[in-house]
Amino acid sequence: MTPLAVEVFLAEISASLSRSFPSYTIEFLLRTPKSLKVNVHLGEGIFIAVRYNARNERMDFALIRDGKRVFGYDNLKEWHCHPSDDPSRHIPCEKPPVDHIISEICRLCSGL
Repeated sequence: MTPLAVEVFLAEISASLSRSFPSYTIEFLLRTPKSLKVNVHLGEGIFIAVRYNARNERMDFALIRDGKRVFGYDNLKEWHCHPSDDPSRHIPCEKPPVDHIISEICRLCSGL
């Protein structure tokens, strides 16, 4: 499978965010043809740290609240979820669609 280009990955995330959140801002930390590091600010003290490397298809989505990961998905070694009840745990899973990840984050944010 051909890796997603950074701009295609960013467009997919932006479209999903627009469907789930009325307002957000994207802070670009690194943006190259092969890598993307952004923080998606959702409110005071809460953001989604999104990382993507097109060379190895490494992806990381972490919901950060007050400087701590409270939920996330990533594919370091294999796809897994960091559940909100214990974000240090790794629960193996299939590759989730970006919409699924953003929807779960939206659901969690409504309870924060």
